[in-house]
Amino acid sequence: MTKQETEEILFIKLCKGLVEICDRINRGEPAYLVNDYQPFPQPLHEAFEKLSIKWILRDGKIRHPSILNMVQAARESIEAVDPEFCQWVDFPDEPLIEDMTKPSEECEDYAIEYSLSLEIDNNQSYIPRLMEEIQKNDLPYSTYTEFRRFIAENPFPSELDKALLIDEHPEIERVKDLLEEAYQDVPLQSNDKQLCKKCGGYLDCAAREIEGCCESLEDKVDKAPLPDTVRCLIRPSLIELRLEKKIKEMGLEVELWPELDKADLKVTFPDGKSWAVDAKDWVNATKLARELNEDGIPEIGQCQSFFVVPDYRLKKLQNQAILKSKYQGNIPVISESELIKRIKKELK
Repeated sequence: MTKQETEEILFIKLCKGLVEICDRINRGEPAYLVNDYQPFPQPLHEAFEKLSIKWILRDGKIRHPSILNMVQAARESIEAVDPEFCQWVDFPDEPLIEDMTKPSEECEDYAIEYSLSLEIDNNQSYIPRLMEEIQKNDLPYSTYTEFRRFIAENPFPSELDKALLIDEHPEIERVKDLLEEAYQDVPLQSNDKQLCKKCGGYLDCAAREIEGCCESLEDKVDKAPLPDTVRCLIRPSLIELRLEKKIKEMGLEVELWPELDKADLKVTFPDGKSWAVDAKDWVNATKLARELNEDGIPEIGQCQSFFVVPDYRLKKLQNQAILKSKYQGNIPVISESELIKRIKKELK
């Protein structure tokens, strides 16, 4: 791992820790757990330790002797903690936390990258373990699709909902323990901190721009999705499910997450040819461009591939300009509406 990659992981852990602290605040819990051996979230604790080592190695003293001071400094910019750190990391333009109660959208974005990259690399997420179980037990690939679809469409499932899922798809029985890992006991709610019935997360800053999200939960429920389930699985799935519905209404065959998630959608036309689509719903256009430059869509029999971004993201002229200047890949990056237009044109 290069020094740049190490520094960026440190920064991502810092953001992840801040997000977890904000989640505690949203649940009405103290951010600082005085009597705990490790009073702060693990990623923040690790980030602080690494920054402390950097300070000691550089000048023999710690500038900010507590995590609280580091968090306070991070409100303005992490550069205030370590000026040399900025040369290794593409820093966000806005504070990491807003009003000490919620993470900024860009902080959420970096925290999501931690969840998608580090936890999966360490095999701590139930998703890679689900893939492993499917392959080890020779389960159909559709097991993965039904598993993901159920979580995306059921942020607050009852025991009856899960029983009906297994009854309709008996193969899910083999991986039902992993299904349980996606959920937790319902966190505390208040008039100010309500859960969204669409995605299962708090009605926070990161969800407010997501089309169809932020509908307040009114029913009494027993389980809710974990924060990482919301950010890494449910919210990204909203555009995928939306596209699937629109394309099926056009009479076409659509496969979600084909071949264990090699793409988000595979669209098959009447003449047999197919397109592969990878949907990306990122707040930060700069990070999206960098991600797309390193990404691709594997071969699943398609004749064309597309990266698709929600309309409400590409309507912003700033996002369009950033993608145009920073994206260097060959796969077209288009909006939801543009994909539908191209499909209609192909059908003529």
